[in-house]
Amino acid sequence: MATETDPAQAPIRDWRQLRRLLAYVRRRWPLAVASVLLMLAFNAAGVAEPYLVKLGIDRDVAGGDIAGLQRTALWLGLIMAGGLVCQFLFNVAVQSLGQRLLLDLRLDLFRKVLDLSKDFYDKTAAGKTLTNVTNDVESIREFISEGIVSVVGDLLKVGMIFIAMLALDLKLALMAFVTLPVFVLATALFRRSIRSGFRNVRKANAEINTSLNETISGIREIRLFRIRDRFAADFAVHNRNYRDAYLKTIRAYALYFPVLEGVSNLGMILTLFAAHTLVGVELRVGVIFAFFAYINMFFRPLREMAEQFNTFQAAMAATERVLHLLDQPVSVRDPAAPAALPARFAGALEFRGVRFAYDPEAPVLQDFSCRIRPGERVALVGYTGSGKTTVISLLNRLYDVTGGAVTIDGTDLRELPVRELRRRIATIPQDVFLFTGTVAENIGLHVPGIGRDRIEAAAREALLHPFIEAMPNGYDENVLEEGRLLSAGQRQLLSFARALVREPDIVVMDEATANVDSATEHLVENAIHNLLRGRTAIIIAHRLSTIREVDRILVLHKGRLAEEGTHDELLARGGLYSQLYQRQAFLSA
Repeated sequence: MATETDPAQAPIRDWRQLRRLLAYVRRRWPLAVASVLLMLAFNAAGVAEPYLVKLGIDRDVAGGDIAGLQRTALWLGLIMAGGLVCQFLFNVAVQSLGQRLLLDLRLDLFRKVLDLSKDFYDKTAAGKTLTNVTNDVESIREFISEGIVSVVGDLLKVGMIFIAMLALDLKLALMAFVTLPVFVLATALFRRSIRSGFRNVRKANAEINTSLNETISGIREIRLFRIRDRFAADFAVHNRNYRDAYLKTIRAYALYFPVLEGVSNLGMILTLFAAHTLVGVELRVGVIFAFFAYINMFFRPLREMAEQFNTFQAAMAATERVLHLLDQPVSVRDPAAPAALPARFAGALEFRGVRFAYDPEAPVLQDFSCRIRPGERVALVGYTGSGKTTVISLLNRLYDVTGGAVTIDGTDLRELPVRELRRRIATIPQDVFLFTGTVAENIGLHVPGIGRDRIEAAAREALLHPFIEAMPNGYDENVLEEGRLLSAGQRQLLSFARALVREPDIVVMDEATANVDSATEHLVENAIHNLLRGRTAIIIAHRLSTIREVDRILVLHKGRLAEEGTHDELLARGGLYSQLYQRQAFLSA
């Protein structure tokens, strides 16, 4: 079976990719048709010009017809002016077409990025996806708006010139075309070289974006752990790979275009030789002039088409990556016939024989079963890797279970609409992510129906209101990138307000007091009390001292439920929970 990069399959793959890209062109067919017609008009004007000059020389000048020469010159001027106008309008139309195609394709890609399940991001570098949506789409735009239309125009122009040359003189035309096989052979060799070169350029560019994204995101750790030199060395390697890949394509171009120029010059020499030896004095001066002009015009679009290999190969390499992203399966989908949803969930949760694995060879949850009653506050504890975070991810349907089922009020989660399910579950992570924007925007997150009154009420209940009021612009204060304006405690309180404003039925928390200072901790604890009141809650606990007041503790070990009970009951048993608690007490002593 041919692999994705098998050169033998490249023409078939290119054609399939082109067919998919042309679907975007069809969305904007009026602009595409206008671009083709305008291109046809100014190319026809260009082909007509040497013929009019030929008539002016051989008919008007040779015949001494001054009035005829004036008429010919007038027609030549009108055609040249019309060609310039058509070329101007073509450039406007084709660039407008390209920008609209870029808009459509990038929107489709961004929607795909939003729809993809978490398992895709677990195995895909952010820099690679960034490259798909930015650089790769731009390469495709350039090819569709300039490459395809230009190639079509050049082919039409070559066809017009071919017919004009045959009409002028058959023998001279055949002599000029003797050099075409050399052009075809050089182009075939060039295409093979440039294809692999641009694939390597795209790969190296993705590596640069990935490295840069990781460096910027982890700049604090890079400085704290003094690993700047390693990251600089890695980036230098990626940069050199990009340079070497690009220089390979440049060397191909450096050889190819002199060969084409030589083929064009050879055609003119052969034509001149044929004019002298085969035709002799019967050939008119105007015909020779027109032939030389047509030969130059004939090879110019061929050279331009060859130059489009740059755009074409870059676009095909980019298209492979973009279509690969668009074709990624969405593993978590809405059911074909969603179950009817009540006005509110009671909050009864059940995990029945749940099995799950990120890697089939390494299961995370194995026959995990438990029930959580409506309004019950339950803590999940266990060693790292025991499956606590996976339980929360399955509840939010970030992944679907491999086996068993997770239910809410007796309904399997896979029978519920994903967006509605997540709207009713407020998940508060340990590290809160804030978007660039105002405090109010970060609480409401632009959800329709959430007004300022509701945002302020949620902030008051989360005990965040006094902090917001102290800001110069209050709720309209910009939190800056990733919420740098706010302290860790304030970000945590804002995450509670973000949850409260949605009036969730179920709350999931990941050690909300882990990153806050002692001065803010009591506010966070009071805000948690407000948030959990009357709601089913699951709390992932890293510090066992913070979960003494929960209704029940579930102890996970190697993907199974090892123990359950209250804090005092589990300590009295002297089992796994007791060992965990004593170890933490010893380490904190």
